[in-house]
Amino acid sequence: MTLLSLEREEFMVPMEVAFMSATVRKMIDDGFSGIGVSLHNITSGVLAKIIEYCKKHCPNNMSTDEEELKVWDIEFVNNMENPQLFEVIRAANHMAVEGLMDLTTQEVANRIKDMSVEEVRELFNIKNDYTAEEEAALQSCTTEDVEEPYGESSCLQPYGES
Repeated sequence: MTLLSLEREEFMVPMEVAFMSATVRKMIDDGFSGIGVSLHNITSGVLAKIIEYCKKHCPNNMSTDEEELKVWDIEFVNNMENPQLFEVIRAANHMAVEGLMDLTTQEVANRIKDMSVEEVRELFNIKNDYTAEEEAALQSCTTEDVEEPYGESSCLQPYGES
């Protein structure tokens, strides 16, 4: 089966590898064939990463045991810089490759878990739209406030409500 990237680069893959994508499977099941399945919003580099993952995780790949696969997964995501990782997540979501979505989103969670709020905002390009007063109120929250959100004395009340 042929998968076509944004740049119209052709990737020949076995059917069982292509079918790890629920989107590709649906396109084929719905009778779409032509010269190949066009994935017009996925670049060649990102599609190559997705295919690499799918080949390794293909149910017919008996050459990999569970422990070896876990090590491979760790190396696979650790070798991606954030921009590429985010593009792989976007493409895996579009292609509906569930295992890859799980792996890559968990990697993002692992990368941000020890970051400050400011670092996370910078990483995701999120504008801070809190006023200084709102920011100070949020910084005064305790673990109990988070565990009991919107409780009587919670600092997480919508601003202006008490």
